[in-house]
Amino acid sequence: MRRMEQPALQQIWQRALRLLEGEISEISLNTWIMPMKPVSASRDAFVLSVPNDFHKTFVDQYIPLIRNTIKAASSVDYDVQIIVGLPEPRPSQPADDIKDDKSDRGLGSIGQSRLNTQYTFDAFVVGSGNRFAHAACVAVAEKQGGRNFNPLFLYGGSGLGKTHLMHAIGNFVTSQYPDKRVLYVQCEQFVNEFIYTIKENKYDDFRSKYRNTDMLLIDDIQFIEGKEQMQIEFFHTFNTLYETGKNIVMTCDKPPQSLASLEERLRTRFSCGLTVDIQPPDYETRVAILKRRAQSSHATVPEEVFDYIASHVASNIRELEGAFNTVLCYSLLAGSITLDIAREALKDIIQPIETKKISCSVIMDVVSHFYNVTIEDLKSNRRSKEVTNPRQIAMYLCRTLLSMTLPQIGTEFGKRDHTTVMHACNKISEALKRDDSSLKKDIEEIKARISS
Repeated sequence: MRRMEQPALQQIWQRALRLLEGEISEISLNTWIMPMKPVSASRDAFVLSVPNDFHKTFVDQYIPLIRNTIKAASSVDYDVQIIVGLPEPRPSQPADDIKDDKSDRGLGSIGQSRLNTQYTFDAFVVGSGNRFAHAACVAVAEKQGGRNFNPLFLYGGSGLGKTHLMHAIGNFVTSQYPDKRVLYVQCEQFVNEFIYTIKENKYDDFRSKYRNTDMLLIDDIQFIEGKEQMQIEFFHTFNTLYETGKNIVMTCDKPPQSLASLEERLRTRFSCGLTVDIQPPDYETRVAILKRRAQSSHATVPEEVFDYIASHVASNIRELEGAFNTVLCYSLLAGSITLDIAREALKDIIQPIETKKISCSVIMDVVSHFYNVTIEDLKSNRRSKEVTNPRQIAMYLCRTLLSMTLPQIGTEFGKRDHTTVMHACNKISEALKRDDSSLKKDIEEIKARISS
């Protein structure tokens, strides 16, 4: 049996949806069934796609019901299969012409970029904390070749969208420039492949894979810290790509200067292009992310529920979406989404608000997480901008929120002289008087986190 054409496939699925309306609740239909897309139908099965693994876990329970409705809609007893995402396009050459290249089995092939097609620029919610990073990634994706923002180095805490932006670059380039060879790899995989290369003595295969690509996207580059041979190999790969005008994009959990066990020559190369940090999302961005998730799940959610989740989960996007998924699942049992249901669903995640005792250590902890530095950095003698600015803000907050004396603050921050503390507090005060909107927004967010 030939594969069914897409229009006929859609007609069957639409008829099945109408039949399903009378079989399950509206919220379950909108949340789990409506986002499904028909992919193909053949003698083997009627294939439907879902957005992610989480979605598939809940859809599996409806497979017998879906099978019956599709049978009623098409008069064919199909086996129903659920896949995550859309399948990769088939190669244009016949299957018999595809070579069984055993040399690629350990390293993978250049075409195996493993890009997540759901991670696009359109699906990325832009806010104050990631606006510059988003703009930089769009610029790199649109302008290919040369040394425009090359390399691009994105850094920030876990779950802030670095990987999403990297995949978005790859997806844009592969769609707009189909002849470009784009390779996405997680650094851990890169390291494992290099170990395989040493074991099997296949250096030519390894170098061919990574040095003959037009764009290398490497995630979590911090994993090459402390690996001497790996750093030497990556140094030469980097140089080969850079000198031939190929694009390199990297993500990391800290700026290049903080990669202490990285060779100096690599640190300088990582910093020679554009280095951009991604900050945690502010309240407005968190609400926008939740609304986007609700829309993609076809769920009707009251504003007060968005407010509750966004006000209590501020650390990163991954935890924010996890909290939303928890509420969504809980609502399936309850039959609706309300503020009380959200509170009940998140009772083990969001603790009841207690009067929090604010101390200097609490302020340093919140500030260090907000700016992705360590408390040791705040107490150290480091004078780089990424440490000095958070340190001055922390000192200012200790002064204004706790009314600590200048010598007391100096003692807490590495036994500094009171004049240093005075300078820091005055500098932040003057910046706020000049209506530095970016600084003002940062301090308001930090205060909210301190008191939450």
